[in-house]
Amino acid sequence: MKSDFFAAKVCIGATLFFLVCGSAFAEDAAAREYDLGNVIVSATKTQTYQGEVGSSTTVISADDIKKTGKRNVLEVLRDVPGVIVSQSGAFGGTTSVYLRGAKSEQTLVMIDGVEVNDPIGSGGSRTFNFAHLVTDSIERIEIVRGPQSPLYGSDAMAGVINIITKRGKGKPGAGGYFEGGSHNTFRENLASSGAIDKFNYSLSITRLDSNGINKVTVGDENDPYHNTAISSKFGYKIFDNAELSLVANYTDTVTSTDYGARQDVSNYTGRSKDLVTKFVFDQAINSVWSHTLSFSYHDMRTKDKKEWDAVNLDTVNDWYKGNNKKVEWQHNISPVKWNVLTAGFEYEDESGSSKQDRKSIYDYACYFQDQFKFWEKLFTTPGVRVDSHELFGGKTTYKISTAYFIAQTATRLKGNWGTGFKAPTLYQLYSQEDYGGGPIGDPGLKPEESTGYDLGFEQYLFNDKLSFDLTYFHNDFRNMIDYDMGLSKFLNIGRARTKGFEVGLKVSPIETLALGANFTYTDTENKKTGLQLLRRPKRQFNFDANWAFLPNANLNLGINHVGSRKDSGYITDKSYTIARLASSYDITENFQVFGRIENLFDKEYQEVDGYATTGRSFYGGIKAKF
Repeated sequence: MKSDFFAAKVCIGATLFFLVCGSAFAEDAAAREYDLGNVIVSATKTQTYQGEVGSSTTVISADDIKKTGKRNVLEVLRDVPGVIVSQSGAFGGTTSVYLRGAKSEQTLVMIDGVEVNDPIGSGGSRTFNFAHLVTDSIERIEIVRGPQSPLYGSDAMAGVINIITKRGKGKPGAGGYFEGGSHNTFRENLASSGAIDKFNYSLSITRLDSNGINKVTVGDENDPYHNTAISSKFGYKIFDNAELSLVANYTDTVTSTDYGARQDVSNYTGRSKDLVTKFVFDQAINSVWSHTLSFSYHDMRTKDKKEWDAVNLDTVNDWYKGNNKKVEWQHNISPVKWNVLTAGFEYEDESGSSKQDRKSIYDYACYFQDQFKFWEKLFTTPGVRVDSHELFGGKTTYKISTAYFIAQTATRLKGNWGTGFKAPTLYQLYSQEDYGGGPIGDPGLKPEESTGYDLGFEQYLFNDKLSFDLTYFHNDFRNMIDYDMGLSKFLNIGRARTKGFEVGLKVSPIETLALGANFTYTDTENKKTGLQLLRRPKRQFNFDANWAFLPNANLNLGINHVGSRKDSGYITDKSYTIARLASSYDITENFQVFGRIENLFDKEYQEVDGYATTGRSFYGGIKAKF
């Protein structure tokens, strides 16, 4: 622990050195005008423009989502460079996201800044199942690729995905929509938002019911799916410089499922209940110092149940309960306009229970970050974090990112280097399940560790009507926790490497037409076996075209190509290309009709070996607002 805090002191000392020495030239620098992109919070925990961040980032706005007609977050993420989405059967099938080839549990997922990785379910790996997250209440989605542990601690080895819900503003109003379509699918939504004096609110309720399809590729029985999602956000300005806010999101789903790939059964359902809450106090003490005190709580409950039947002579009655509580106090200090120092303190308590176990664990942490802005074109952000875990003690992670804009050529250079870690999960530490060799959990497990970097550039041409970007990334993972079949136990035996590049192109030849494409090449290797990591395609391509062909009409075309990849049993899943088409037309200011076609060319494909996907599907509806 002494060495950990010594490292933190060194980082803080370096920050103070930059503060003193940098003032000699930064104040006299001449600012240059150029597009800094969207505002992003997740990259620095402060409101920062994307152009000022050295990490590779993507911001997807509510308007972007609206144009595509996508109703689920997993569909939105398919278009993001460096992101691989795999769903085990449509309509509620377990959905994993792999960021730059890393394990799904090595990406931290948040909703309004609340960590939502499942503490004990999903095989005990602390992943997040994207199958049930709808887009109706989302203001924007922020994706930060590359190691982010210095700000967020465990689980952020590969990056962060933060889903931010809508905040009420303007005159109070209400609205909703009704949608119906293939597979006897119906979706309804009611929403209201606005601001009254010092109070603002946003509330959305969505209900989805579908007969679904058979989850697996054998059999002909449909697996129904039901989803109720409630999202709310409230804020009250108690002083001119201070606000209290409350976020509460709840999802309740029932999914009919099967016994894994190629094993069709009936009377087997999974139910999940997910509650996300956060209470926040924000205050700007003066023009230099502001702080945020927050308490967040995430509760996740899943239950799998199967009744006895004459074909499959067994029953299932498994349940998991997990929750995560966190207190965080963050301070932002900006003594000069070209510098923001961020310091934060966290306490996190995580607990989980099942039929076999009930355990909890805690972690303390402090983090420091300093954002430098020289000449309005050089942006450098170093950071360090020290975690003190109940079992394995101290863990220090570092990061530095830099961006530089060359005004003469409209070129932005960027780079990011950092270290990351992932703490063992409660299941991996304490599980008493016995498969012949005693309890499979091990309290002596060490945290997984990683080192990663990326380098790239962005080029803007023709007054930003055309832009091109290229980024190379490389990540090394060690001490990874894998299950050893021979010893029937979790061990720190895994090592892996992922590397590749992301290419993006955006063109807007006319004001009403926007074209975008990106390509990701990902080379992965299990350093223990020398084999490719499962379900990570080497090549992935996405294309999107949006045309506002009338003042009140919109047409959107999307294409996704996923290359071949290895799956369980080292079976090769074939590459596939699917397309979608979405359109909307505003009848009046308050009424809109919309429709979309999924899998436009009725392509047969599998995302996960043995699990079925939908063929060509049609959906349409009407939306109203008042």
